[in-house]
Amino acid sequence: MSGKITIQHLQQYIKAKDHNPEKKLGYVLKFMEECGELARAIHYDLPHAEGENIKNTIEEEFCDVLYYLCTLANLYDVDIEKWFPVKEQETDRRYNTHYFKDFFHNQAACENESGE
Repeated sequence: MSGKITIQHLQQYIKAKDHNPEKKLGYVLKFMEECGELARAIHYDLPHAEGENIKNTIEEEFCDVLYYLCTLANLYDVDIEKWFPVKEQETDRRYNTHYFKDFFHNQAACENESGE
């Protein structure tokens, strides 16, 4: 595995593995539980993963939160990869930051130079 994964692929993977619309409340509760575990991991400054061992690390908690966030997005047919930039552009307009435009303009220029 190259180590790179898109949000779209992650959502597709999770949807194929774990998609039960009748369990919406259970997914919401699990998401909240995982957010609490992440908060606890941050509060107690859990160690970072080493090698392939992710158990009881902050990375494990971030991954759990992301998993259930994607699960919920799938239940509501929300394409995070599509809508995140739209939301960020709105945030830029609201706060007049221009960070989104500058960041993605520079990223696109770097990708064009590298041929990605």
